[in-house]
Amino acid sequence: MLMPTHAAEPYAPTAGLIASLATTTWLDTDPSGAPPCCLLLVPQPPRGPYETLGIIERRMHAVATALSLGPTTALPPDIGPRLRPLSPTSVTLRIDSTLYRKRVPTSRPWLLLLRQQTPAALVLGLDPLSRAVTPAEIDTYLDRTTQQRRLLFGLTRAE
Repeated sequence: MLMPTHAAEPYAPTAGLIASLATTTWLDTDPSGAPPCCLLLVPQPPRGPYETLGIIERRMHAVATALSLGPTTALPPDIGPRLRPLSPTSVTLRIDSTLYRKRVPTSRPWLLLLRQQTPAALVLGLDPLSRAVTPAEIDTYLDRTTQQRRLLFGLTRAE
């Protein structure tokens, strides 16, 4: 007897998933010389045997879909205003399909530029990265995942 197969249901971004994402922000220079704000979102390494790299990747694709992010092989899509200043050193990130926001600590200069409507490059990594990494390890992660096409991104700004 033949049974229909069902594709795995996509993961919805839950409060726990959103809270588990590691973030880092920095100021960079784009080709025109403007200093855009950059925000990296990455998953944490597996926390147990039930959490595989495949599951983590599917969750991150769900977050990328909720943020309307695109591949690094094309121009970054404008994903609209999604960042709301919360304090002098933090913002919240609005993610569609959920009532929850991701709190993102940042620097005062980063937030000052964001408040001036400077675009922010939102970069989402599909591969896990520990919260306890150095800036050099983040650079290595970005280089590796860019070459492997394991990043998704978009342009956003303050709400």
